[in-house]
Amino acid sequence: MKRFYKNKKILITGHTGFVGSWLTLWLSNSGAEVIGFSLNPPSKPYLYRILNLEDKITNIRGDIRNRNKVESIIKEYRPEIVMHLAAQPILLKSYEEPINTYLTNVIGTLNLLEANRKNDNLKAILNVTSDKVYENVKQRKGYVEENKLGGYDPYSSSKSCSEIVTNAYKNSFYNEIGVATARAGNIIGGGDWGENRLVPGLVESSINKKRIFIRHPKSIRPWTHIFDILNGYLTLTNAAYNNPEKYSDSWNFSTKYRKSVRDVINEFSKYFKINYKIKADVRHEEDILLLNSVKARRLLGWKSKVGFEEAVRLTAEWYNNFYNNRKDIYEYSVGQLAKFEKGLNG
Repeated sequence: MKRFYKNKKILITGHTGFVGSWLTLWLSNSGAEVIGFSLNPPSKPYLYRILNLEDKITNIRGDIRNRNKVESIIKEYRPEIVMHLAAQPILLKSYEEPINTYLTNVIGTLNLLEANRKNDNLKAILNVTSDKVYENVKQRKGYVEENKLGGYDPYSSSKSCSEIVTNAYKNSFYNEIGVATARAGNIIGGGDWGENRLVPGLVESSINKKRIFIRHPKSIRPWTHIFDILNGYLTLTNAAYNNPEKYSDSWNFSTKYRKSVRDVINEFSKYFKINYKIKADVRHEEDILLLNSVKARRLLGWKSKVGFEEAVRLTAEWYNNFYNNRKDIYEYSVGQLAKFEKGLNG
């Protein structure tokens, strides 16, 4: 992995978010030349600043909806690889701000794809979407990439639209460029302070000694650790770069285990004291949403390395170190990632 990404010029949109920050850390430590493009993160604290990543990359603040800004960045930096994570990622917020959700998740993707048509240095684009792109028919064996796209709510449908736009540009304009989309389930890991997310809510409940309200305790999701997901994204981008004809496609990344929201709370309670109460929410959210990652395992050689209990433990230990131990959080984060990478290498 490090050999491939060393010295590659890579644009990451949404690099200041939870997933984007860990991806930026991984790639910058691998010797890649990272250009990050993102809005200012809404949460405080936030991982990107905690890790001081701004000192390690080229950092650009701006809006993916601004076509002129996107075009100027592509023209100036001519990235070899583009990893598109910029999004309005919160399902509940999409009910409150549907137009902004569609503009960001659909038009933002379109702006990036259109701008890169003039990038003669481009070799691969990865568009990170969501497990919610599928039309949900409560399929307990997990959705496969060939299943029908859908979307009950503005967030889910906007991500489906992003997939459709990406596929159209791939077929119409990027025949010799690796263009892939990645669909992942619920991601957990240290450093997430996103709003309306389970693990950040549990941590906040414990640290601030406040009660957290749980909307859907029986909802089942494929909770996957951030390192497993990023390993999937990086493996896929590598493959699409080197063999666009074979790997320019959509790919699922998810663990095999199936756990409810209540399971996560119970496991997390081994490390933090949680005070929660069930509070029903009338806004729609699917009670079961699972992915099947057989294709990624068979064709990419990817598989989840972190089990459910270990994923919760790694997450809890990261937060415990941040709030209580006060060790160097950058070195601690690099250490967690290094242990994972060592496992990848046998």
